[in-house]
Amino acid sequence: MLRRLLHDVGYLAAHVLFLGAHTPAAVVGRLRIAYRLVGVRIVETPTVDETERTVFLCPYRNLAAGRYGRKWLCHDVLDRVDDGYVTYLRRHREIDYQRPTCCSELAYCEASEHCFSEVSELEA
Repeated sequence: MLRRLLHDVGYLAAHVLFLGAHTPAAVVGRLRIAYRLVGVRIVETPTVDETERTVFLCPYRNLAAGRYGRKWLCHDVLDRVDDGYVTYLRRHREIDYQRPTCCSELAYCEASEHCFSEVSELEA
């Protein structure tokens, strides 16, 4: 129930956040503003094979770690809001937003505490 509510909040917020953003570059610009507004520290912003990548450090990764485990807030709660963004961007903008995931998926920062997200055009 809470997860669905968080998804819906993200979906509704996406209507405002991505208003007028129709390209991956415009979408990623809005996402980076949103990341900064919630205190996320952006570390790197490369473009890889026409995909806009944002590497960052979530300041909440250890919040409530004793009770719920490390990265609970970043990877369980905030990800549900991001899922709402994913739904909106696929449905209304034909943009693929790969929501934040642990940087261990990238060869050059596998031992890092960082996360990354990617934005590109949705493949047909």
